[in-house]
Amino acid sequence: MLVAALPLALCGISDAFLALGALAIAAAALLAIVDHRATPAPARVTVERLADPQLSIGVSNRVTLRVTNPFARPLRLLLADSVPVSFDVDRRRSPLTVAPREKGEIAYAARPHHRGTFSFGDIHLRLRGPLDLIERQGRVAATAPANVYPDLHEIRRYEVTLRRGLAYDAGQRRARMPGSGTVFERLREYLPDDDPRSISWTATARRGKPITVEYETERQQRILILLDAGRMMSSTLAGLTKLDHAVNTALMLSYVAIAKGDEVGLLGFADTVRSYALPRRGRKQFLRLTEELRRLEVTTTEPDYRAAFEFLRARTARRALVVLFTDLVDDEASRALVAAVTRLAGNNLVLCCLLADPQLAEVASKVPSSTAELYERVVAEDVQEARARALAILRRRGVHTIDVPAERLTVATIQRYLELKSRFL
Repeated sequence: MLVAALPLALCGISDAFLALGALAIAAAALLAIVDHRATPAPARVTVERLADPQLSIGVSNRVTLRVTNPFARPLRLLLADSVPVSFDVDRRRSPLTVAPREKGEIAYAARPHHRGTFSFGDIHLRLRGPLDLIERQGRVAATAPANVYPDLHEIRRYEVTLRRGLAYDAGQRRARMPGSGTVFERLREYLPDDDPRSISWTATARRGKPITVEYETERQQRILILLDAGRMMSSTLAGLTKLDHAVNTALMLSYVAIAKGDEVGLLGFADTVRSYALPRRGRKQFLRLTEELRRLEVTTTEPDYRAAFEFLRARTARRALVVLFTDLVDDEASRALVAAVTRLAGNNLVLCCLLADPQLAEVASKVPSSTAELYERVVAEDVQEARARALAILRRRGVHTIDVPAERLTVATIQRYLELKSRFL
């Protein structure tokens, strides 16, 4: 088309230049038509999306777009996937060349910021013609659910460490408590102080002398995970809300506890009970807890600790290890929490897990250079002092506590659970 501009500019000199320009335009149009007809329609190209049905929040999830070329010439494409708004992706558009009769694929990383049920949309593509004159644009219907769960990558890493002998409880020895349990431990000779009902008559007949069966006391426990989904858990740390960090840790704790044979239950609450799962053991229970955790959303309401704990006490009378994930900001919330937890700790062992804010600690220790920074430091110090007072009261009343940054919450919680379990508390 640019070539045609020169003779058209000279058409005033001679009509031949006008004909030459018209000929150039016609040639360009003809080549464009040929290029268009030689370029496959986007609807004839097979594009599929390959993604994990269980995406993890806050981490990179690999999503692959696979293109099948059924034609005898190479395909040159530009692909763009439709991802949920709350997903961050490392690239929006990806070029791809697929050889004839072959398959090609590109991959991108998607990082969800919220748990829940979302949806992928259609896949947009542009096909470049063999003469590089035109591009045909279209879309392939590829709507699919995108379910975002707590961080499942941590569980996969834990499974790997188990195989390598590097699990959270590595180095701990299994303590045995001989007694009146139901788990078989060994056979031994009958002693005068033994219960005659423990004699194994088949073993006695084989050996010709009294043989008793020794059992090991069962160490299975009941774990109740309580998640505060109220206002104080809506603040953000390291790109995720405090509730999301707590949910990730709760999922990992439930996986480890169920793997050790413990019963695990769940209670999510704010001003009312938002989620509840009866304590059970086994893989089905873990899958049930995973779904409950995926659906639990943070709210802007104040948590009602008393109502939530009364709901729990009315349904579980048996003693349990209660792991509470919450936060403390002001004295009013601290008083309500201390009063409710003290009552809950009457017949349960309570572990209160808090998320420390590194930014708050930094502001409280920073040397102020202005009036505004001085005011910020005073407020930060007041919040830290109120938090320390509440934690001290909880410890005096027999409540175990954890107050660590977000990146250490999972390891600290698992280690404290294993410690309490090993001490038969």
